[in-house]
Amino acid sequence: MADSYEHIESAIDEAKKTRDRVRRSKVAQVASNEELTMLKSVAYAWFKSHRPFIPNVDLAAVDSVYQSILGSTDKKAARSTYIRLLKEAQEMLVAVREVVTESTSSFQAIQQSGSFKLDSPPSFASLTADTSMQMILIRRWSEVQNCISADANLAATVMMGGLLESLILARLIKVQNKDKIYTANKVPKDKNSGRSLPLSEWKLLHMVEVSHELGWITKSAKDVGNVLRDFRNYIHPHKELTDNVHISTEDVNMFWELCKSISRQILTSAEKSL
Repeated sequence: MADSYEHIESAIDEAKKTRDRVRRSKVAQVASNEELTMLKSVAYAWFKSHRPFIPNVDLAAVDSVYQSILGSTDKKAARSTYIRLLKEAQEMLVAVREVVTESTSSFQAIQQSGSFKLDSPPSFASLTADTSMQMILIRRWSEVQNCISADANLAATVMMGGLLESLILARLIKVQNKDKIYTANKVPKDKNSGRSLPLSEWKLLHMVEVSHELGWITKSAKDVGNVLRDFRNYIHPHKELTDNVHISTEDVNMFWELCKSISRQILTSAEKSL
């Protein structure tokens, strides 16, 4: 993890310095051999020197930016193009650094406790092409594990419910033919008009039920998802007091295994739709 962090830091620094150097000239196009060589070097450094040392993180979007930089060097592209691409690379790498930092914290907590097995976040690229959203989902996956490692069982359970809701919502948004969603038997409807509610008004219950109906998750996964939804509601102190429920370490570990299984079912269904 430390090596990964160092390579990301180096890549960020290289992208920033290269961008600063490109911005110094007022010539509209980048045509000099010196500048073109510099741009090729920063891209090759990413692919050959840094990327191989950053495992368990989806880097497809970062790769695409550096590929665009390489492709542009053959066309003598506009200076503004390189400035934009290098800025995008820098911003994406900063987001990757955050993910790696959080994963490192999880590993350290686990090493200290010795009681919880860390699972690296999967790639969420099949659910969304938005790199920022991919990073959010990765952070949420890591945050669940951080909570479990810290014995924050209720917080971990709440985070699991949020993670599942985010994944299923992304899966629903991915469907191009929305009629397939809004004509499902379990779709929530307005009590007065009888019309299907927009996705923004769905609850986790509706998302889980429709996901099962569309064949994305199994019946057992649907049942577990609804149980997890119920336990997530203990975020409200009055409900926890009334029901006298305590989420134990055994409970939260079981929830996490089931949550991961449902998550992978959602991801598999998204991959099949590509």
